[in-house]
Amino acid sequence: MTERPEFLIVEDDAALARSLARIVGEYGEVSIAPTVQQARYALTQDRPWAGVVLDLNLPDGFGLDLLTEIRAEGTVLPVMVLTGEFNRELVNSAQALRAEYVCKPASPGNLLPFIKDAIAQRGLDDARIGSCVDDMARSLALTPREKQLMSLSVQGLSRRELAETLGVAENTVKAQTRSLLKKTGARSLAAVGQDVLRRAADL
Repeated sequence: MTERPEFLIVEDDAALARSLARIVGEYGEVSIAPTVQQARYALTQDRPWAGVVLDLNLPDGFGLDLLTEIRAEGTVLPVMVLTGEFNRELVNSAQALRAEYVCKPASPGNLLPFIKDAIAQRGLDDARIGSCVDDMARSLALTPREKQLMSLSVQGLSRRELAETLGVAENTVKAQTRSLLKKTGARSLAAVGQDVLRRAADL
């Protein structure tokens, strides 16, 4: 019997957390963390998390800071960011960290695509992602550096972090990313990473 996927809801509004849990609970097990500290602890536990629904404004911190920590670990864990206001800068920041973004109140229609994608991505390992990158690199005639960028795109690294990882200047990363986006037709490196994960889940 396959284990049910596990989702973490990071939300300090108890009523909203229960509402989200009812929706997500139809598709998997749900844990609720009302603070950044509790969410951080939950994520360090050896549990097969399928996805995280993350509020931005929490009593002890900012949700995007936690998201940055998640991505710094190199994880491809799907994250949906929730907020009570539409803010272009926050949207761009969330997307750069390869997270989806939904304004409150989140409806089943908003959550369902995220839940299904998160479940589809369960169990993706490095070999499977690597195989997908290899196939895409061949079909798009990517250079070795463009292939490296595509492989790293699933981690949601910043330009500075990419430059440090590759041992090049940030302007070099910018130029090489521009070339990769032209070949893939994607709007951002984060979108490239999402495409890689979707294709890997379909293998």
